[in-house]
Amino acid sequence: RGQLVSVKAHTVNPARCQRSNDILEPRLQTQWFIKTKPLAEKALAATREGKTTIVPAHFEKTWEHWLTEIRDWNVSRQLWWGHRIPAWYDESGHVYVGRNEDEVRERYGLAEDTRLHQDEDVLDTWFSSALWPFATLGWPENTDLLKRHYPNDVLISGFDILFFWDARMAMQGLHFMKEVPWKKLELHGRGRAADGAKMAKAK
Repeated sequence: RGQLVSVKAHTVNPARCQRSNDILEPRLQTQWFIKTKPLAEKALAATREGKTTIVPAHFEKTWEHWLTEIRDWNVSRQLWWGHRIPAWYDESGHVYVGRNEDEVRERYGLAEDTRLHQDEDVLDTWFSSALWPFATLGWPENTDLLKRHYPNDVLISGFDILFFWDARMAMQGLHFMKEVPWKKLELHGRGRAADGAKMAKAK
């Protein structure tokens, strides 16, 4: 209809996987999210009330910014490893959430012949990592280790994971354990290569 203005050659530069160099092909699909604001408010309250102190103190501003501007957290990952999303679907696509298939069947009163399949996605690595202060000590059982080491006195961490790991440990610790995972958070710099690039296990 004469509406095409021009045709120009264009070189496509697709996103590639850092590890395998495979081309990444985005695909829209249903994702799982966690409503994060209520969790963030508890972590903010803990620092404001002095239950957790951050050293050096100027990182408190970053902490405040991240946790006040927080958005819901997409925890779905399409990976081959990790903790599977604890959701099951029947053949009609109805979703059931529980710790395992037996719990799902009991909670929702599903018949034995109801066929279920578990969501194939896994939880975001940072979600699983955030369980570390208590999951490594025998939680959900109230073990002697858990009683002795939770909460801990200090966490020493790189400043660059203040939000990705530290804030999430605080949020999940307060949610699951009802108290902060550590009393002091000490942040340090990070090692870099000679050209200034970040050092990473993946490289």
